[in-house]
Amino acid sequence: MKRLWRQPAYVMLLGLIPILGWAVGRMEQGEPGGAVVAVCVEESAWSGRIVEELRELAADSSLRFVFHEEAVDVERSVMRGTADCGFVIGSDIDERVIGNDWAKCITVYETPSGSITGMAKERIGNVIFKLYSEQCYEEYMRLAAVQESVDEFVDFAKEAYERHLVDGSTFGFTYHGYDRYSQYTSDTNVISDTTVFPVKGVFAVIIFISGMCGMLEYDTDKSEKRFLRMAPNVLTYIVDIWISTVFVSLAVLLCLWISDGIRYGNGVEGISRFSGLLSVWSMSMWGRQIWNLFLYQCIVVVYCGVLGIILRRQEAVAAAIPVFAMASLVCAPVFIRLATYVPVFGVLEKLFPVTYYLML
Repeated sequence: MKRLWRQPAYVMLLGLIPILGWAVGRMEQGEPGGAVVAVCVEESAWSGRIVEELRELAADSSLRFVFHEEAVDVERSVMRGTADCGFVIGSDIDERVIGNDWAKCITVYETPSGSITGMAKERIGNVIFKLYSEQCYEEYMRLAAVQESVDEFVDFAKEAYERHLVDGSTFGFTYHGYDRYSQYTSDTNVISDTTVFPVKGVFAVIIFISGMCGMLEYDTDKSEKRFLRMAPNVLTYIVDIWISTVFVSLAVLLCLWISDGIRYGNGVEGISRFSGLLSVWSMSMWGRQIWNLFLYQCIVVVYCGVLGIILRRQEAVAAAIPVFAMASLVCAPVFIRLATYVPVFGVLEKLFPVTYYLML
């Protein structure tokens, strides 16, 4: 540990953690990114709800919906390349869907190289099906009601439907690795087609780099025969890698905590903001984050152990560090999940330990 703190490169790596966390956090708060989908929703009974629902979906998606007044503007956007694909939802969408005549009721524009049309279709179809199910429910309640109190019964049933749909009484979800303020994990430990983790992913790459620095430290210990009489080489190798990740993981833990505190404490000042920072994570969240980081350290140790079999020379390890760092940023779902667009990246992302930390 003392030798690590005497190395300028390792100290610089620790210093990079808060700087990169701040920079990536600023990028997340900047202009919205993601694939652009042009949409024209012609005037209908559902048009307002469709626009509202799509905007809500876009808030947690890699798709960005841009709305146009005229259908021709959608076509032009796709032709000019300012939108990846476009949809024109007709004015009779509600009548045709309710009447079971929904075939070809939405016009789709896409370029030959378009790759996100299927994903956009799924989002729009999800919104329309939700409206359709609400309409069917309302009609069913209307038929079931007593004639003299039809409107009151339908209003009560519709309000109950909307309330129980989201209040937790209809469906129950178990969240793994998620606290009420944390942005860093998904509902399950399966990465969806739109989920990315910029801040957490960058931190995971730095921990991985620190583990590879531990491989270099082991080569020095081995050549100097520093622990030859105290422990076998395998144990020395494991400890050298693990110790290199410990201080970095502690710094990451604090930066994740502060990042959440700043993110959810915007607009609050003084003592209230400080108390909000202290309470932003519950005790269970602290335990979960520490456990996840420890598991990731173990993953890095095993991964570096395999790399050590392949990269036997110290020079090869040093040359591989920037290559593996860049490959982790590109292949793992840090800034963008390329597997959404190119299926082969669904395999490549599993070759790097960063991906498994993002799944915890």
